[in-house]
Amino acid sequence: MVKSSPKPPQRKRNSAERRRSRMRRVEDKRSPDFRDLIENGVQGVLIHSNFKPLYANTAFAKLLGYKTPLDVMKLPLIRSMVPPEMWAHVEEEYDDLMRGEKKSVITRVRAIRRDGKEIWLSVTERVIDWHGDKAVQINAFDISDQMAVEQVLLKSEQYLRAMLEILPYPIYITRIADGQLLFVNRKTCLLFQQSAGLLLRSKSIDFFVEPQERENLRLLFKTVRDIRDVEVKMKTAQNREFTAEIAAISMVYGNEAAVLVALNDISHRKQLENELLHQANTDSLTGISNRRYFLAQAEQEMRRSRRFARSLSVMMIDLDHFKKVNDQHGHAAGDAVLQGVVKASLESLRQSDQLGRIGGEEFAVILPETNLEAATDVASRLLTHIAERPIIAYGGETKHVAIPCTVSVGLAQLEAKDGSIDDLLHRADEALYCAKKNGRNRVEIACK
Repeated sequence: MVKSSPKPPQRKRNSAERRRSRMRRVEDKRSPDFRDLIENGVQGVLIHSNFKPLYANTAFAKLLGYKTPLDVMKLPLIRSMVPPEMWAHVEEEYDDLMRGEKKSVITRVRAIRRDGKEIWLSVTERVIDWHGDKAVQINAFDISDQMAVEQVLLKSEQYLRAMLEILPYPIYITRIADGQLLFVNRKTCLLFQQSAGLLLRSKSIDFFVEPQERENLRLLFKTVRDIRDVEVKMKTAQNREFTAEIAAISMVYGNEAAVLVALNDISHRKQLENELLHQANTDSLTGISNRRYFLAQAEQEMRRSRRFARSLSVMMIDLDHFKKVNDQHGHAAGDAVLQGVVKASLESLRQSDQLGRIGGEEFAVILPETNLEAATDVASRLLTHIAERPIIAYGGETKHVAIPCTVSVGLAQLEAKDGSIDDLLHRADEALYCAKKNGRNRVEIACK
């Protein structure tokens, strides 16, 4: 009888299997127990099919006020957990998930606990495979405290909106990031001549005539929290430009960094201010600078001339025989002659030259960046232009009369010895006296 030989390969195979088995057991001990993670997790998990509970973890049972997950799974349907008015929407979302029209649903919903108390849940829903069949898995956690805070903020926001709506000033709220309008009151709609719906699709930069002004304000808010009494040029939907005085303060609106802006259309006020300023600085008869304003301009030009080492000359002008005009034709004719001389002078002067009435029939001209030679050319041209055109004035019984007119001119250039503009004008006035003395209708230059 032949003895069978041993089978070493078989023994090796059994030994390898034993090693693999030991390794699997070690790996199993190292691997997490996912079922335990879900059952003892802090987030509520519910699995249902057609709203019949198939599985619930401890956290979900506790969330909805049940003692154990088994109490949840004993329910015929989870309908009791859903407010009645929301049931149709819940069914629609379930159908969309099961048909594959939605991969998942992430939302905030109201839910009803076992004791009837309503809570807010943050919910994620998705379709899973449940032992070969499709089911919906719900992950949920309580956000009731967060929603309570949001409701308080919403009420505060509603109160703010109501308060801003009744204020008699145009007010809007704009998002800092991109300038998008978030709120406008009725006065803002009236100011910009546009409906609230259209304005809320606009950005604040659309209101500014100069976009850089809006950008400057945005940059300013990086360093300060509020600004006041800033003047900007704005425009309506119909492109009517106006001057606005704005006040603004940074705030949080709808959980976004924003700025509340209050506007005041000061166009009428600015117009009145400009008119008053014009009246204060202008000779009422001739419309040119009066003595006070002319001297201020001359003083400024003198400082600029010395700062940049530029030439500066002045011209003193006096009408020849003006007393005879008043005596022969009356003061109305005299006024017409003064106006005519001013008109002729402006026609012959350069754009940079500044003409002012010093008093009576005496005028002065500032000639920036002009030496005596160039100033003499300007004065000679002015002299000729006035002399060649008689001035038509009302002459009483003779109705209208042509009055020939000439002027005498004294010139002076700014020198180091001139301590003030009065010194320079005084030297030009001395030159004017020489022109009068030497026969009138001529130009004389002040001695250095």
